[in-house]
Amino acid sequence: MSSVIAQLMRKHLMTPEQLQSIREKCSLVKKSVQDISVEMGIVREEDLFDAALQISGSPTVDLDQSRIDSALIKLVPFAMARGHGIFPVQRDEDTLTVAMSDPSNVVVRDELRFVTDLEIKPVLCRKNQISEYIKKFYHPDTVQQILKNTLEDSPLEQIEREPLSSEEIVDLALLSSDNSSFIKLVHKIICDAVEGRASDVHIEPQEKNVEVRYRIDGYLKSVIKIPRNLHPRLAARIKILAQLDIAEQRKIQEGRIKAVIDGKKIDLRISVIPVFYGEKIVLRILESTESKFDLNQIGFERGELEVFKKAIGKTQGVILVTGPTGSGKTTTLYSALQHIKCETKNIMTIEDPIEYLIEGINQLQLSHSKDVNFSSGLKSILRQDPDVILVGEIRDKETAEIAFRASLTGHLVFSTLHTNNAASSVTRLFNLGLEPYFLSSSLVLLVSQRLVRMVCSKCRQAYNPDKHVLQKFKKYLQDVNIRKFYRGKGCSQCNFSGFYGRTSIFEILKVDDQIKDLIFNRASERLIFKTAVHNGMRSLIGSGVAKVAAGITTLEEVAKVTDVMEEREQPLVGPDEEKWDPSLLLAE
Repeated sequence: MSSVIAQLMRKHLMTPEQLQSIREKCSLVKKSVQDISVEMGIVREEDLFDAALQISGSPTVDLDQSRIDSALIKLVPFAMARGHGIFPVQRDEDTLTVAMSDPSNVVVRDELRFVTDLEIKPVLCRKNQISEYIKKFYHPDTVQQILKNTLEDSPLEQIEREPLSSEEIVDLALLSSDNSSFIKLVHKIICDAVEGRASDVHIEPQEKNVEVRYRIDGYLKSVIKIPRNLHPRLAARIKILAQLDIAEQRKIQEGRIKAVIDGKKIDLRISVIPVFYGEKIVLRILESTESKFDLNQIGFERGELEVFKKAIGKTQGVILVTGPTGSGKTTTLYSALQHIKCETKNIMTIEDPIEYLIEGINQLQLSHSKDVNFSSGLKSILRQDPDVILVGEIRDKETAEIAFRASLTGHLVFSTLHTNNAASSVTRLFNLGLEPYFLSSSLVLLVSQRLVRMVCSKCRQAYNPDKHVLQKFKKYLQDVNIRKFYRGKGCSQCNFSGFYGRTSIFEILKVDDQIKDLIFNRASERLIFKTAVHNGMRSLIGSGVAKVAAGITTLEEVAKVTDVMEEREQPLVGPDEEKWDPSLLLAE
């Protein structure tokens, strides 16, 4: 145990249990205990610095105010600098001054002395500043700079490598130090995408060039155009890493790359399809961490969170999360499983595909070649004595019936549907052929959600929305008190987009006794919705406007992901509902 960690424990800023949890994560990703403790939110950067300052007695350094000799970078290998959080600052004959976040770590100093064959003078520096300078000086090349050297690069044969084993993890940052500028180009594109918070990388061959685009916060952005004659090598390099057939260019191929980028374990899902001008490649970036699956961090407001936690705490029933592709349904469901998992519960999932692997949960991958589909897989799961079941998606009547029967026999079932709102989930299930008594006796909660971009906190400023947008939301704005509207001006942090990150807006429909009776009597979707609103449900638009009022997003963002309707002006009962009057229920 380092002296800094010991000091944190003496000051009761870290418990032995937390330290054990941190060490377990350190074994999965090549990062120090200090790095993981900050990422997990257990300690703050300031706590680490203060603890190191109290015990080291070393002088401090501000790298922003120091003259950095870039020639010293060659003395300290990148893997060592990143792994231990150290950065060479200055050399004075046989003494090397090194910035360290923990100068009291004798083991690191001895290792550095052995590698450099110099005496080491440690100086204390903030961990985040060291990390910033490692990125800046060890990988200074931009994609454009690398591309200039790629045009006269080595032939294809020189970039091929031995096939990777299925469990081998590639450290892209280390591989990008290869002499081949083409290899650097491929890896730089991927690393920049991860650093820029991209969820996907699109490599699209066109008539005269290859366009590379990143999807950031839900929107594609073109980052570079590459000469078309480089596309075969670009595709071959990615295929080699994903263990795909580089000779096959006319078939659809899918693969996977397990990588370490900047110390983070990343899963890259590769999809290659032949298009008119070549092969279009899409890389889906999945960060292999469970820390993102936190119910408190995905956008629930306090009241919504209480309703959701109460529902997922039940022992049986069906909870459905609805919305279009890319609306955050998987994150919500994984967060729910992460919240309820414990040693007393057997949690099993069947997914297509498995997006993230979560420790303590048994996950089954769909396989059409092995006749494992949702219905057959679900039947097999029920023989495994599960307590909680996640069905990736309800697509047909057979899967739906098995899932709902499972809930009636004492299982808690989670699944998804592709519908526009929570109430329309009932209509969708009716259309699949389920009987009303099935739904009314099993459904616990219906959640519809969308993702909206968040205003960048660094460049946020007040503004006046367009009057046409205000008119659209007129009925909803009357219910909230918004003094100022905010949007991002655009800065380096948000890449001048004005937005940084995304959050969810929710429509949470509790299936109470009134809603059960409506479902049992096959009430219309509109009637179910209006009754739920009468009982306190907030619509998707209402949830979005609440986040606008809090300065989190903009009205324009909410308008993009929701269908702004004047639903409150519609009558509660229409001609098509004369046979079923909910006022009898509401009056009880």
